[in-house]
Amino acid sequence: MRVRVKLYSILRDSVGLGELEVELPRGSRVSDLLGILLSIDGFRRAYEAIGGSVVVMDEDGFRLEADSVVDSRVVHVMPPPAGGSEAYIEVGVLEGSAEVDLEALEARLSKAKPGGATAFFVGRVKEFNGGERVIGLYYEHAGDILEKVLRRIAWEQASKWSLGGIAIYHYVGWRSVGDKTIIVGVAGESRRSVFPALIETVERVKREAPIWKVEY
Repeated sequence: MRVRVKLYSILRDSVGLGELEVELPRGSRVSDLLGILLSIDGFRRAYEAIGGSVVVMDEDGFRLEADSVVDSRVVHVMPPPAGGSEAYIEVGVLEGSAEVDLEALEARLSKAKPGGATAFFVGRVKEFNGGERVIGLYYEHAGDILEKVLRRIAWEQASKWSLGGIAIYHYVGWRSVGDKTIIVGVAGESRRSVFPALIETVERVKREAPIWKVEY
């Protein structure tokens, strides 16, 4: 079985590729996959540099343990966030009147790895755009992969900015003026990390998430 392996952060930079293909016999486990990857000099050096620990996820965004059978055609391999500890991650796709309790979310984000700062961005449908009155927006989306993309972005941002927690929620379907469209929250050590992480995460969702906006 041919498996596409996507690499992130120091692993990607050390190998010089963001993606490669490996041949795995059916029934192979994550430990077998890592054995193949460790035969690549750049991967081995990066693996040793981060303390011999990586996070492996399948194409649905679920974490795979060393003894897990690899039955996914795409596997994501990345360094663990924040010095080897896992970040708390929440992602979701919302519709209609669904709400997120921001106070409860802030508590969840901060609890996993207590830090010094938590920041939120809440986007809403604005009433005017370019001098014209807006009636509302309709967000079309690729339902089978949107949540996977949001989870991938969250993992990458948590790793890059050493976050203790990150959440990304995006609304789809019809949104009226004043309705929420996106909620992003990040928790980390200080404002020096959470502010740039928050801004970059919002911009990445706008660029990378399979969502298409029609403005009325």
